[in-house]
Amino acid sequence: MHQDASHKEWESAPLQWAAVDGTTNLICQKVIQETHDVKTFVFQTPKLSRFNYKAGQFVTLQLEIKGEPVSRTYTISSTPSRPYTLELTIKKVDGGKVSGWLLDNLKEGHRVVATAPAGIFNLADVDADKVLFLSAGCGITPMMSMSRWLQDTCSTVDARFIHSARSEQDIIFHNELELMAKKSSFFSADYVLEDKDGFLTQEKLQQLVPDLHSRTIFVCGPAPYMEAVKVMVAESGFNMDNYHEESFGGEMMPKKEASLVKEGEAGLSVSLQKSGKVGVVNPGDLLIDALEAQKAPVVAACRAGVCGACKVQIIDGEVESSSQMTLTPEEIEQGYVLSCCSTVKSDVAVAV
Repeated sequence: MHQDASHKEWESAPLQWAAVDGTTNLICQKVIQETHDVKTFVFQTPKLSRFNYKAGQFVTLQLEIKGEPVSRTYTISSTPSRPYTLELTIKKVDGGKVSGWLLDNLKEGHRVVATAPAGIFNLADVDADKVLFLSAGCGITPMMSMSRWLQDTCSTVDARFIHSARSEQDIIFHNELELMAKKSSFFSADYVLEDKDGFLTQEKLQQLVPDLHSRTIFVCGPAPYMEAVKVMVAESGFNMDNYHEESFGGEMMPKKEASLVKEGEAGLSVSLQKSGKVGVVNPGDLLIDALEAQKAPVVAACRAGVCGACKVQIIDGEVESSSQMTLTPEEIEQGYVLSCCSTVKSDVAVAV
């Protein structure tokens, strides 16, 4: 059978992320104004490759703003069942250096660098027949990716979606959510609007979801929202083994100045296996600060341990980690740590 050139174009290979640093170039093909302060950026690769990721995962954008390199992590709002585009839906944060720059400056045709999709907060790795998606603000993005995936794959998973927003005008993807609810008997969407309903409470949650305890819960949104939801769910007697949470889209936590010890002074060494660089730091310093001071190729996208972009493998030595939130048991066994949540306790060697 004759296959014309246009058809061959759509038979492109899956995207192979760069082997050296795990990044690739993305071209912005479309910008969609979702609400007054939220835009969706639709990306493709230069060779129209197919994206491969799990619904709910994230990528980290590596940008340069006013001559300064910056990185931010954003959850993918599109679904892997539509593999030729990757979408990021971003809210403009008041005073946000990166979100503000993106919404004001990123246009069709512009290129950005992104890391490979990652993250354990996803639907593919959780076996559940009934799910509850709880989101607020731009925390809707991973839930939308999961919901789109369920719809596209004709899944029979019973999905309830409850989104909190300031007003009806602030509901991201409102029309699409309503259409999805009409198209599928396995999907329903409800909204808690601050200007009409106040905030989500345990009483409201149980009214909206009487079978709460039979579901697997996914939660994403601003920190105060997530903290409140976790408390109300736990106090209801919910089995927290079936509770999963994620938080993206905000600005990075404040960066501390690296405190590399001057040459000749006592301290602990942080040696980089691949580059051969060796730095000396004080005991108790954050590993991420030492790595950044040596310009190591590591991304600190949140500095809070919630994105996993800064994970590195410790070859030798001891660090003390306050969080292993995004690491798998296999990665922990192999010596991986989150460098933004790990302090240096001895001379260490890092596989970067």
